[in-house]
Amino acid sequence: MFALPVAAALLLLLIVRAFVPRRRPGARGRVRSTVLATLGMAGLMVVPAAAWASPPYHGTFSSHEVFVDSEVCAPEGFSVDVVQDEVLAFRVFFAPSGAVAFVAVHVDYRAVISANGHTIVERDTWMDTYYPDGSARTVGNTVHIQGQGPGLVQHDAGQIVFVDGSVQAIHGPHPQFEGQSFCFALLP
Repeated sequence: MFALPVAAALLLLLIVRAFVPRRRPGARGRVRSTVLATLGMAGLMVVPAAAWASPPYHGTFSSHEVFVDSEVCAPEGFSVDVVQDEVLAFRVFFAPSGAVAFVAVHVDYRAVISANGHTIVERDTWMDTYYPDGSARTVGNTVHIQGQGPGLVQHDAGQIVFVDGSVQAIHGPHPQFEGQSFCFALLP
């Protein structure tokens, strides 16, 4: 009975994940207003399925990628080799009307990034929450990069709130989100 809201929410999740820029090698830009507008429109298009709230719908996506990123450290004059794994566990929550209330996506990201004989390791975990009104928020350790030995290269942690495609609030340190590069740790 709630197949239409679930299908709409899954389509929405796939669209959002495809367009929300990742905070990792090669990421360019930030959350785009079109993605958030799509989220809001999808929330409006969902047909109520029942007169009571349904249990959350859930699932998992994962990916493994190996690639050379020639853009992330291009200003420093070199490319990086990346091996990354990402697991996305999502839950679609419904309002009592049956409409999608919000979509929560837990992200577990791991990457090994190498260049010039140096290697850094990124281990990130965070939650992205998307709302039908087009707002979104990211909470957690979105960037946790360690260099050789015990050194911490970069750490973005806390919360970022997006409204109408723009950053409304940033709580906690987010140097990579605000433009800092980790490339200094890979210089020859």
